[in-house]
Amino acid sequence: MREAYDVIVVGAGPAGSVAACHAAQGGAKVLLLEKDRDIGVPVRCAEGVGDAGLRLVVEPKPEWIYTKIEGVNLIAPNGMRVRLQDQKFGYVLNRKIFDNYLAEKAARAGTEIRTKAYVDGLLFEDDYVAGVTVQNLGKRYSIRAKIVIGADGVESRVGRWAGINTQLKLVDLETCVQVTMVNVEVDSHYCDFYFSRQIAPGGYAWVFPKGEGIANIGLGVSGEYARQHSPLYYLNRFVEKYFPNGAILTTSIGGVPVTATLKPLTTNGLM
Repeated sequence: MREAYDVIVVGAGPAGSVAACHAAQGGAKVLLLEKDRDIGVPVRCAEGVGDAGLRLVVEPKPEWIYTKIEGVNLIAPNGMRVRLQDQKFGYVLNRKIFDNYLAEKAARAGTEIRTKAYVDGLLFEDDYVAGVTVQNLGKRYSIRAKIVIGADGVESRVGRWAGINTQLKLVDLETCVQVTMVNVEVDSHYCDFYFSRQIAPGGYAWVFPKGEGIANIGLGVSGEYARQHSPLYYLNRFVEKYFPNGAILTTSIGGVPVTATLKPLTTNGLM
């Protein structure tokens, strides 16, 4: 790693990799830092994306698409279904391959990438963010930058260190759990959304098909209701009722913000 870059991006998820790629394409010297060993894992996402939004960033590639989505089914508490459909609705992605594709694109544009790089602080100069401190492969570095981009997810530590309030209220946070299951009987071209207080109080449940009888199935529960029962309690009931023959491959749990965009999103030297 150099001692200084034009741009340092913290977090190599889709947002971080795309930001790094665009900066590098514009001629900036860019460093992209990812705390995990592998980009794209663990997956904390149902892996669905709309066609129009995806094309703003990249053209769809068959190698990282599980299935094409032609619409969604909205399912009311009484079981009534409303179907919304469009031939260009969206896709369910293989996020591991997709995230690596975006990182590779950033690297080809000139971005320097380091994994197992844990950013533990910011450098300041005259009230401006001037870089980061990072632990990588047993060593600690102080690296300067003209601008730092915090793409480190919910309640960004990077933003908080710079003085931006990234803390979420309980009412603005959904506690979510998701399983990937096999032996699931679903339409592979439609996503399902279930709305019911009995299924997911203060939130909803989702089913995102991946083809060949595989689906991401999960739900989010309002932080206020999560005090009564864990989201895993609600998901187990949901799966037992709707997918009794399914077998679980993976489980992931995390918080998802449901608030409006944080303001401000920038401060001196940081986005």
